[in-house]
Amino acid sequence: MAWFFLFALLGGPAARGVGAVETAGWKPTALPLLSFSSDEGAGYGLRISLFGYDGETAPYARAFSLQVFSTTRGRKAHRLYLDLPRFRPGERLEAELLYEEQEYANFYGDLGDQGAERLLAGVPPEERQRLTTFGQVYPRLMLMWLRQLRPPWQWRLGAQLGHCRISPNAGPASLLARLNPKGMEGGLLMLGNTALRRDTRDDYNDSRRGTLAELLLELGGEVQGKNRGGRLSLDHRYFLPLPWGLVLARRTTATLVLGDLPFYEYPALGGDDTVRGLLEARERGEGRLLANLELRWPGFSPLSSLPLRGGLLCFLDAGQTFRIRSGPSLRGWRTGVGLGGRGHWHGTIVRGDLGYAAGRLAVYLKFSQVF
Repeated sequence: MAWFFLFALLGGPAARGVGAVETAGWKPTALPLLSFSSDEGAGYGLRISLFGYDGETAPYARAFSLQVFSTTRGRKAHRLYLDLPRFRPGERLEAELLYEEQEYANFYGDLGDQGAERLLAGVPPEERQRLTTFGQVYPRLMLMWLRQLRPPWQWRLGAQLGHCRISPNAGPASLLARLNPKGMEGGLLMLGNTALRRDTRDDYNDSRRGTLAELLLELGGEVQGKNRGGRLSLDHRYFLPLPWGLVLARRTTATLVLGDLPFYEYPALGGDDTVRGLLEARERGEGRLLANLELRWPGFSPLSSLPLRGGLLCFLDAGQTFRIRSGPSLRGWRTGVGLGGRGHWHGTIVRGDLGYAAGRLAVYLKFSQVF
């Protein structure tokens, strides 16, 4: 997968601008998913996609994909995905059927480093993984319908239905069992959501200019359990084109849990899409603040006859989780810094990031932009 780093180093004509419209027709891709993550280990699988172009819509008029994916550390992510940017005039529809399985999902709750060390004092390093992880199987169906209002305003409706099965890896001795969070028994979960959005981005798949602001409300809970509630989130993304083809990209989000959602639906911090370098889901809390800043260089296309492009970026991530009663704090921020590379092929984006946070260096070879 390191091939995409070479794109930025090879000579060639400048790449087509992000958001450029392809000629009309269908273009299939078959992408081997040979990835690596310091949290998940080496990954392997296959993603087969079919992109439909109409000569007008960027990045595509419709897309279908099938993914089969597993990692050496017991994670599986199998996926069926449908994206119809022009489902009907002024409407976009997404449907996703996702099967996720984790043998070692992290759980420290909202324990800081000192609190975790107190509970794990004297535990050998090889035993800590069992005490701080749990097994999770979580298949779910997700739908999203987006309606264009008066530009640039949009209204979004969505729903999620899934069944989560949880098993602590160390039984009663695990942190999950000892801290006993809400919903640790798992069960059938249903969530509905609605959002008001203001979107001026030039390309929602890989933006170079514009903003996205979204206020999202989610409500639901366990179908047969007592844990019901919701989440309220505010997300703001800003993309500024700079000289020499550079792009300054920034994301800030704030999330609050309302009521008694199960713990696995709490906002988490750590991993490849929040604070890169920090252990995945190192923190979970009733509230979360998150900020990501990237300076992107779209790069070059080594072969003008092929829709291939590669670029580089540097990033700074920061975030914290908190209890709603106490609110956020000036202390307790987790920060991560690093460098990354990007490879583009039709509507597919391959990314590689090297992040450092909390004294830990982590590598991520993944797909799609972080935001």
